[in-house]
Amino acid sequence: MPYKDKEKRKEYYYKNREAKIKYQREYDRKNKDKKREYDKKRRRIKGYNYIKYIQHYSQKYHFPVLLEKYGGCQLCKSIKKLEIHHIRYTKNIKDCMLLCQIHHKKIHRKI
Repeated sequence: MPYKDKEKRKEYYYKNREAKIKYQREYDRKNKDKKREYDKKRRRIKGYNYIKYIQHYSQKYHFPVLLEKYGGCQLCKSIKKLEIHHIRYTKNIKDCMLLCQIHHKKIHRKI
């Protein structure tokens, strides 16, 4: 980074942003094969990291809300060994269920 000062760094970023984007697009247009390989590799890595990110996010933000709302496992009301089950991996709390470890395993075996 050219500047240690946060305000100057921000100013530099916004000043040179358009030129950087233009350069990147031009490079991608000239090197389509490299871009395709890079995107393929990135998708594989990103998919794994995204799931880990959603799991961490849910544990941090959704778990307390779901625990307060349901008071335990949504199927048996147990409060031991609770886990979050993701119906879809999104940040939406509606895509999460609070389950005990036993019911969480049973659901995954069915799927």
